[in-house]
Formats: sequence, C-alpha cells, structure tokens
Amino acid sequence: MVLGQIAKLYQKSVAKQLRQLGLRYDDALVETAEVQRAVHWLNRDQSLARTRRLSRAADLSFKRAYLPEEIQNIQEPFNFYLQDKVAEATELADERNKLTKW
Repeated sequence: MVLGQIAKLYQKSVAKQLRQLGLRYDDALVETAEVQRAVHWLNRDQSLARTRRLSRAADLSFKRAYLPEEIQNIQEPFNFYLQDKVAEATELADERNKLTKW
C-alpha cells in the first residue's frame, strides 16, 4: 500500500519532468543494442518525431528553459511507442544467443 503510493508520486514526478522537456518515457530509455534495434524498426514518422523531441529537449536543457505551460499540458509522456518493439528485439537477441551457444 505504501509502496503503491510512493510509486504514484514517483510516476507523477517523472511525468512532470518529461512534460517540461516535451519527452516521452520511451525517449529516455538507455541506448542498449535492443533499444537501438527497436528504434531502427520505427516507421519514418515515429523516428522523425523521436529525433525532434530529443533535439528540442537538448536545446531546452542547454538553455535551462522549459516548454510553455500550454504545450506541457498537451504532452503525453506515458504514451508508449517503443516498449513492444524493445521486448521483441530482446526476445530475438535471447533466441539468437540460445541458438548460437555450443
């Protein structure tokens, strides 16, 4: 019960930070081999949107600024677009490792 409340507070804090920079949760994933493969599998529009979000966030961070409130309010930081592709890439990597072990 207490852990659930702490998790909700943490999720709210993360969402606020992502909204301030205009990012989604999937944009902040660590660039492992599986994540890179999943990003490669994105269609052109999703890939371009990701690149623009990351560029905008880097620019805002450099300027030590945040998005305007009206733009922050329309951001959806937990609208996942990469999670299923990362899971698939991980499964493929695990399968490849099992098949290539002697």
